[in-house]
Amino acid sequence: MTKAESNIVLFSITLCWASSYIFIKNIPESISAFAYVTMTAMVARLILAFVFAKRIKDFDKQTLGRSAVLAAIICGNLVFERLGVAKIPASTASFIASLNIVFVPLLLLLFKRKLTLNNLVGIILIFTGLFITSGIKLGESVNFGVIAMTIACLFMAIYIITVDNFTKKNNPLLLGIGQMFFTALIGFGLWFIEEPKTFYSIVYTRGILANIFILAFFAKAYAYIMLMYTQKYASPLTVTVMASTEPVVTMTLALLIPNTFGKTEILSMSNVFGASFILVGAIVAGTNFLSRKNRVDQANNLTDSAQGS
Repeated sequence: MTKAESNIVLFSITLCWASSYIFIKNIPESISAFAYVTMTAMVARLILAFVFAKRIKDFDKQTLGRSAVLAAIICGNLVFERLGVAKIPASTASFIASLNIVFVPLLLLLFKRKLTLNNLVGIILIFTGLFITSGIKLGESVNFGVIAMTIACLFMAIYIITVDNFTKKNNPLLLGIGQMFFTALIGFGLWFIEEPKTFYSIVYTRGILANIFILAFFAKAYAYIMLMYTQKYASPLTVTVMASTEPVVTMTLALLIPNTFGKTEILSMSNVFGASFILVGAIVAGTNFLSRKNRVDQANNLTDSAQGS
């Protein structure tokens, strides 16, 4: 997979996750976070098991163990994400989720991985844009939704770095399938403790079933499998930089797609201004024109070309 192909796939994943916040808000609050995790992961698991039935026999103990680890991390992310999105607008939730642009580099520094000057400048620009877009003001009280989404974001940062490590040593497809199996299993166990009736405790409607299937297919089955493949070729920071454009995508979709009450979000100048910072920051962080070594290499290439002519 080339860098361009990897970036295209990463953007498609970002599109799936950015739109997921809108569909999550369409799920009634009466459906708990554990029920949400169980149903979406279970449907995703069935889809993957049907499509890749011939690969199930290739599992080994190490892949199963690492799939369970990934499932435990992603369960933490999904539970807190569900709790957060229920309390705040979709665009705000997407902003907080993009704080990975801060958490991932910090975690990478703990593992002594260096950042380039482009990375640092891009991260600052993206974070500035995220702050402007969020509409959060200094001094204001922070509600539970913001706290829950921040915890979900931290789980996702840990997940991205863990996936980067595991996909270098194990089959990405098997890790993705195994992850969904254990996510559904863990989610069901937590749901059973919370509500022993589990599936029988919900009054199902077409709207609920439609949103669950959309989230399971695009935000779970497709997004997580493709993330496994791209992280085999892309660094955690590249994944995070691409994902940082989530608020721009969510903001656009929230303007176009009405929720179950027929309402859409309203565009403001701060959103447009913040989105510009995010996009510029993503471009800067994804390139290396500020690198001294890169400039020297370009100068040497120009000199060689001039001498050759």
